[in-house]
Amino acid sequence: MKKFINRPEDVERQVVDGYVKTYPGIIAKAADDIVVRARRKTGKVALVSGGGMGHEPAHLGYVGEGMLDAAVGGAIYTSPAEDRVKAAIDAVAPGATGVLLIVKNYTGDVVNFKMAASEAAEEGVNIAYVVVDDDVAVDGSSFTVGRRGVAGTVFVHKCAGAAAEAGADLAGVERVAKKVIANVRTMGVAIEPCTVPAAGKPGFTLADDEMEMGVGIHGEPGVRRAAMEPADAMVDEILEKILADLDYANARVAVLVNGAGGTPPYELAIVSNRVHDVLASRGITVVQSYMGSYMTSLEMRGFSISVLRLDEELEHLLAAPAHAVAWQEGAAAPAKEVAAPAPASVGAVPVASAHAGETRPEPSGALDPATERVARVLAAVADTLDAHKDELTELDMPIGDSDHGINMARGFDAVRAQLPELGTGDAATLLRKAAMTIISKVGGSSGPLYGTLLRKLSVAVKRAGTLSLAVFAQGLEDGLAGIEELAGGAPGDKTMIDAMVPALASLKDSLAAEVPAAEALSRAARAAADGAEATIPLVARKGRASYLGERSAGHKDPGAASFAYCLDAVAKAVTAEGIRPDAAA
Repeated sequence: MKKFINRPEDVERQVVDGYVKTYPGIIAKAADDIVVRARRKTGKVALVSGGGMGHEPAHLGYVGEGMLDAAVGGAIYTSPAEDRVKAAIDAVAPGATGVLLIVKNYTGDVVNFKMAASEAAEEGVNIAYVVVDDDVAVDGSSFTVGRRGVAGTVFVHKCAGAAAEAGADLAGVERVAKKVIANVRTMGVAIEPCTVPAAGKPGFTLADDEMEMGVGIHGEPGVRRAAMEPADAMVDEILEKILADLDYANARVAVLVNGAGGTPPYELAIVSNRVHDVLASRGITVVQSYMGSYMTSLEMRGFSISVLRLDEELEHLLAAPAHAVAWQEGAAAPAKEVAAPAPASVGAVPVASAHAGETRPEPSGALDPATERVARVLAAVADTLDAHKDELTELDMPIGDSDHGINMARGFDAVRAQLPELGTGDAATLLRKAAMTIISKVGGSSGPLYGTLLRKLSVAVKRAGTLSLAVFAQGLEDGLAGIEELAGGAPGDKTMIDAMVPALASLKDSLAAEVPAAEALSRAARAAADGAEATIPLVARKGRASYLGERSAGHKDPGAASFAYCLDAVAKAVTAEGIRPDAAA
């Protein structure tokens, strides 16, 4: 891997700092992962978008007058955690008449933004969210989580931003955003993959004479691999798919020819040339066209085409003035010189990780026995995820974002590093605080899902007033229900649920047979491991792997594998005397 970076763990922060220092008149930093307008818009609806970094100039490049009010970034290709999305909302909500979240349709993004919106609404914020799903490469069906949100999202930022700038209320801005989503379609292709810095190698490989048609923006494989074709043939295939999906007959449209990060302008120009010729031959009028790197995938060599069907309203909003780092069209709208300092509730993301050579804190021996035991189990889980980090990342490469092992290890390393602080109090409180740390640090969809599991365990322990194998089983059952409610999914969908269900069934059988706790947990861990193995032949129906369809078969689900490793760590850390099936710890 050769990149112009320093340490992989510093990439995201240094990218934000670089943009803010370069464009101080347009954007400001509210926190290491949150960018806001340099001049705050007041008395109008505020727009917040974001997602994993690695797509620059999206999303921070669209913060500015006439577009977004804030952008929140997660680790590369990983959704920002719920608390970071909430922090971005807090940065713009004061003085705004409402907040609209613009979310791309990926499980982690939807879950985290949805949770943050719910929390903000409970605090009295007038808030709504829309989900962008413009990628026609992925057909919506019961086998997927729906179409991905890709470069067409930029048009949503622009038109909804113009509506908000013009003074529309929240319902009006939301209506415009949904209109754009309903009328924009996108598809992409790649000829060389990209490399996530923390992973160190590409998420997939292509031969010199191969292309990946329908590729996603997170480095995930596309829907068809084939021999290289001339650029015109690629454009024709993409436009055929787009124009067949929506009635563009005699339409007036806007077109975005988007570079994936490693595609030079002269190649994009060749693509754009063909796009205009094909649309003209179909009687479609291009009112406005854009060419360049608007939503990238690190250094991937590829492009996507977005076509937005216009009506009089959208045409007017698209042409309205805007002034953002990545969108310099028209004159900037007049704005009051109001500073936008970060609210007190928006702090920088705390750094808490254990690096090689550092002394890892051990849980204090002064805790009550139940809290001590939970602390040691959490430390054991962190050790196990560290040991299997590379393996889990390898599992994630063919069907995900190449980051599952990295993210899980980072989150539980943070829990372990904070155990001396987190472990003050009872076991339920420790589990709840650990859940919040996991939600904040892991990101993506895994953070909310594992955070939900730990939260439900916490509630079960608090409700019972004790810690026992039966209480652990009840917490696991409640956690499973919470995960199903939050992200959907069922056994057979190729997710962590496929490991959780057999583990829970095993625990219930052991409780009925009064099997000692250590043996019961060992049996449950073996059942989880078997469940994870059983995901190999399955076709994914949920999560990012579902976009691959039949191509997801033959790979073990990394979420199921990580759950099995976590439960195995629990089993090895708990003795038969520690948690009995019929008594408190």
